[in-house]
This record gives sequence, C-alpha cells and structure tokens, in this order.
Amino acid sequence: MEVNYSSNGNQRSRELEPTPTASPSSTYQLTRDPFFYGTVGFFALLTTLLPGSLGQPNFMPIVQALGLTIFTAIPLRKGDVGTALRVLLLWLIVQLTVIFFMAWGLPVQTARAIPDGVTYRMDLVTWAYTGEALPRSLLVAPLARLIEILGVLVGSLLTGGLVGSWFLVRAVDLFGFSAGTMIREMASPIGLLLGFTPWRLLSLSGYAGFFLLLAQPILSNRWDLNHYRKNQRRLIIWSSGLLVAGLLLEVLLPGFWQGLVIGE
Repeated sequence: MEVNYSSNGNQRSRELEPTPTASPSSTYQLTRDPFFYGTVGFFALLTTLLPGSLGQPNFMPIVQALGLTIFTAIPLRKGDVGTALRVLLLWLIVQLTVIFFMAWGLPVQTARAIPDGVTYRMDLVTWAYTGEALPRSLLVAPLARLIEILGVLVGSLLTGGLVGSWFLVRAVDLFGFSAGTMIREMASPIGLLLGFTPWRLLSLSGYAGFFLLLAQPILSNRWDLNHYRKNQRRLIIWSSGLLVAGLLLEVLLPGFWQGLVIGE
C-alpha cells in the first residue's frame, strides 16, 4: 500500500511560508490622495466665502484657523513637513484669491468681514493718492504688529499652530482685501501693485514658515531643539530672512513704492 506524502508536504510548506506584506509604496496614505488636496481647497474656499459674504469679522478667521490647523496637523504629526508646506500654500492661495475677488466684487460685505474694514479702505486709498502714512503699517501701528508677530510665533509654539494660524489668516485676509480694494478703486492694474505690497508678501511668507516650524513640537511631541536645527535649518533660515526683510522694507519702502507706482 502506497502513501502519498508529497501533497501533504507541499501543503504544509505553503502554510509555513510567511504571508507577503504590502510594500510601503502600496500602502494608502491620505496625504498622497488628490482628493485630500481637493478637500483642503474646498474648505479654504468655504471658510472664506461664506462668512466673508455674510460680513462676519470674528467668525471668518476662527473657522479659517480651525480648518488650516487641522489640515496641516495631519502631515505634521507624521513629521512630513514637505506635505504640510504644500497644504499650507494651497490653503493660503485659495484664501487669498477668494478674499481678493470678494473685495473687488462685493466691497460692502467684504469690508464688514474685515475689522474696521471701511475705515481701513478709506485710509488705504488716501495713502495711494497722497502718499500719507500707510494704514496699519509697522510705523503707524507698531504695537499691533508686535502682537501679530508674537501671536504667530508664540501662539504656534504653545497651541500646536492654532493661535498662530488665527493671526496668519487674519493677515492674509487683510492682504487680499487691500489688493481687491485697490484694483477696484483705481480701475487699473496699478491697483494690484499698490495692494500686493512686496514687503507684506515677504512678511506673510515668514509667518507661514514659522507657523509650520513652531507647530511641530506639540503635534509631533518632539521638543529637541537640536533636531530642528539639524533637520530644518533651511526652513528656519528662510522664515527668519523673509520676516526680517519684510519688516525692514515695510519701514523703508512704502513712500517710495507709492511714488514709483503712481508716477509722482
């Protein structure tokens, strides 16, 4: 009588073989899904357009800050600063674009959504035509600017980016409102140059970099200063340089810029 051992042996050997695991490249990652970035853009649009059109100066930056903090926290908790930077850029570009077109097409509602927006609009137009002091600039309101800087830096560090993002989105809203107001009032591309001032763009870029940098210790639970010096030196240098350059130009350039653009 013959006994067939071959089939049983093959079956046992197959059972003992390790189950192949999925490679890292085949594992689903939310931050690599295009739908994730579409969701980021949608919420940036929604949190700006809806409260802005309703003239809500307090509600708008709150929901913007919440949305921005949540979406940037997803990659930052994993230490993925590159993805967090892309999320931040997408959010701020959408937010800036929406508030710009709202200030252009819906000036009354948008002015209500900006704290003291009506007064600021009048002062901004006055600066454009007369060269008087630039409203809400570093020289005109140094204390308010100092609070804004500390809010971005210290607020991001102590709250995982939440308070810092509130100061950041408020500054971006005002920046977009300025550009939309200028192009509407002047009915010329010159208004873009007077609204999208280069010093403010530099400062906001520095804010954004520090927001990403200083939100990480709480989100990633890593407080080792040497880690950030070693691995994120470029982000530290660029953020510091952009912020300092923006502040210096804000002191030196507004009068010259106004005269250069207007041609006086």
